[in-house]
Amino acid sequence: MRHIMTLLTLLAWSCVAVTHVLGADKVDPIRVDPSTGHYVDSHGRTRIFHGMNVVYKKAPWYPESKTFDPAESLDPETMDLLREWGFNVVRLGVMWPGVEPALKQLDAQYMKAIVNLTEGLAERGIYTVADLHQDVGSRRFCGEGFPEHYVDALLQNESSLLARAMPFGLQTGIPLNATGYPSLEDCHRPPVDFAQYYDTYAVGALWTELYSPGTELNKGFLRYWTAVATAFRDAPQLLGYELLNEPSGVCLGGDRLGCLESGQTVFDNHVEANSLTPLYQGAAKAIRDAGAQQIILYEATVAPKVGAVKLFPDLPLGNDTQQGLAYHIYCFPGDGDNILADIICRASLALYYATYYPFLGEHKNVGGFMTEFGAVGGNPGELSHLDMLLQTADDHLQSWTYWMLKKYDDFTTANAAESLYDDAGKLEVAKLKTLSRTYAQAIAGLPGRMTFDPGTAEFHLDFVATVTSAPTVIYLNEDLYYPNGYVVEVQSTSCLVQHLQIEKNYLEFSLSTSPACHGKSVTLNIRPEANIKATDLKTAPELLV
Repeated sequence: MRHIMTLLTLLAWSCVAVTHVLGADKVDPIRVDPSTGHYVDSHGRTRIFHGMNVVYKKAPWYPESKTFDPAESLDPETMDLLREWGFNVVRLGVMWPGVEPALKQLDAQYMKAIVNLTEGLAERGIYTVADLHQDVGSRRFCGEGFPEHYVDALLQNESSLLARAMPFGLQTGIPLNATGYPSLEDCHRPPVDFAQYYDTYAVGALWTELYSPGTELNKGFLRYWTAVATAFRDAPQLLGYELLNEPSGVCLGGDRLGCLESGQTVFDNHVEANSLTPLYQGAAKAIRDAGAQQIILYEATVAPKVGAVKLFPDLPLGNDTQQGLAYHIYCFPGDGDNILADIICRASLALYYATYYPFLGEHKNVGGFMTEFGAVGGNPGELSHLDMLLQTADDHLQSWTYWMLKKYDDFTTANAAESLYDDAGKLEVAKLKTLSRTYAQAIAGLPGRMTFDPGTAEFHLDFVATVTSAPTVIYLNEDLYYPNGYVVEVQSTSCLVQHLQIEKNYLEFSLSTSPACHGKSVTLNIRPEANIKATDLKTAPELLV
């Protein structure tokens, strides 16, 4: 059996269009509802996004797009799998060196390739978040992100803060190889974590240059966002612009004092107030001046805040109605089955929750989006931690993108086993099952509660129904969670009618146009058929469809 429906629902089909598949209409512009912070479409439906990160950190700065590769591609087959697995958003690295390969020279072909990727995703109902991705800022400092021509110019300018800072190689002991850059082997010899390089004078000086209005690096940052926003300003598939991945608050000033003050970022928000807010306001102005009206997402510095410190003292984008907080939540990589690691992970999660959710609760007009989490190898303990995190995200009706889909030769990561595919190119099914959860992609009204139990595969959604022009859409992975079929239970069946299913893994429910149904609370429950009791089948007039 695929599902069981009430006789009343069957009779109501005559009043309902046959079906509406979310992907068939491709994509619909998404906005933040300023009264709730929920993402909504043009019909007024609340939208929730689950997806993947795709970030290619070296030239040509975007992944292979034609042929499937388990480690490297974002091709049509991969895009089809994303839809099959229920992922309706990709956080795509739109890399600054690809956009501006030389000073003030923008690469139109690169942007065309990026837009083409997003259009391919959109054909499958998958949105894109454009991410200015960086880690440590420069390949010269064992990272990536900013165009090297800016870094080289600063190093050659004797009056620049970067040129005056202690050289990176001198402080870290990492030599330059024949290319003039440190080798990746030297950069990432275990147990070195790439994030340790933020805590150097040179990297701190580089970030200070970015944060200083009027510097070439700062002007280039604004020029980047003008170019990206111009390319996407009329693109409905572009869910939002994420202004800057994991901004640094470490060693600013490029000297010993700046490094000593780095620990203060967890106790106050001075970097958010004095450095990030002006930078974000400049980028937002560039985006809006380019005519783009999509959501603008911004991050705070990486470390969670301790105590009663606000994430930002004021909303970074002021009265802009289309703004959202992007945030990342990670546990330390390692053996999740270790008791100590489990305790530390749970404590870390609690600290992050206490940092981000109060900010979103205070600012109901700000959308929330967990744009990075995970990077796990996939042992049972790590997957258990993911379950805890994703259940909390459901509790707060938060959208998310896992780090990350494939390996993409990711040389700045805390866990090389982060991909959905192992070193042999085999899909890690247990990891996929953890992420390919049952959830509501589109809700025809105001959601109240959404829960999914991965142990029992039982799903619950309740909402106040208000939208009649488009359906509620539920994703469920039939192969991984419902191999013997599933049961759909609808309370208020006279108001909520299930469509005939024509696409595997997707269910749709329309709200009756009867005035009595508008504003009515409705409930959906889904459970595996194996859990049906014999008495369940005898107490209601249900028919097999």
